[in-house]
Amino acid sequence: MRAHAVRAHAVLRVEAGQDGSARVVEARSAVPLVLRHTGTTTPPRAAAEAPAAGSAGAAAAGVTRVQDLAPPALPTVTVHLVGAAAGPLAGDQVRLDITVGAGVRLVLRSVAATLAMPGHGPGPSVLEIHADVAAGGALDLLPEPTVAVRGCRHRMVGRAVVAAGGWLRWREEVLLGRFGEPSGRVETDLRVDIRAPAGDRPLLRQQLPLGPDVLGLTGAALIGSARAVGSLLIAAPAPTAGIGPAGLGVPASVIPPPAPGATRTPGGAAVLPLAGPGVLVTALAADAVTLRRHLGPEG
Repeated sequence: MRAHAVRAHAVLRVEAGQDGSARVVEARSAVPLVLRHTGTTTPPRAAAEAPAAGSAGAAAAGVTRVQDLAPPALPTVTVHLVGAAAGPLAGDQVRLDITVGAGVRLVLRSVAATLAMPGHGPGPSVLEIHADVAAGGALDLLPEPTVAVRGCRHRMVGRAVVAAGGWLRWREEVLLGRFGEPSGRVETDLRVDIRAPAGDRPLLRQQLPLGPDVLGLTGAALIGSARAVGSLLIAAPAPTAGIGPAGLGVPASVIPPPAPGATRTPGGAAVLPLAGPGVLVTALAADAVTLRRHLGPEG
């Protein structure tokens, strides 16, 4: 185990090139966060000109499922996060800044789950992700789960600003301990704002403490016997002056009730339409596989 805490600040910036392609213009790794550019794609012209499933046109046509809220068809860069050191351990302070320009989509994944572990540093370990999405840009933040190892103290902090006409999908998954062990302490803190000419306005403020010291956590009103907790935020604020893909326009009944006799996926999920427009899906499950199924395909 490391004898000292880590301080690291990584930066990732994606913009459109002069030819319209998606380009990584800055990728500054900082151990333990190592950034690897793993792919670049350009959608067919017909797909790029068609309205996205998450657009206002699609909403008017009757989008009723979270699975239908697909990202806009844009030139796309895929980047993977590689953990270059154990942890995070107690006392580690790690930050990643993400900027997505107009006309491009960034898909950010991780190659493996993150193990939040105990350590000798002062205070909890902290992972901060700050994202800025321009009008006409799109960000898919789809990391693998964070595992709260027994004895850990960990905070997951997310801050995002999405310009009107931008698109954001932000997934968080937490596993409460490894197989057969009690959970450590973990707290998620996600804040998302919409940038508009009249000034930023809040879309989401969500905090969730998890761990053995949280009173009533295993009661029926909170997570019960679930060992996996997750959320999926999709935000697509309506554009101004015709810039960027249009908003979601999601109705209150995002997921229709199943037909009589249809089978349900074990576990539970709830869908909350947001005044962004946007959608927040929260889910509980016994394991990571079922949790991912609740949060829908990645698209």
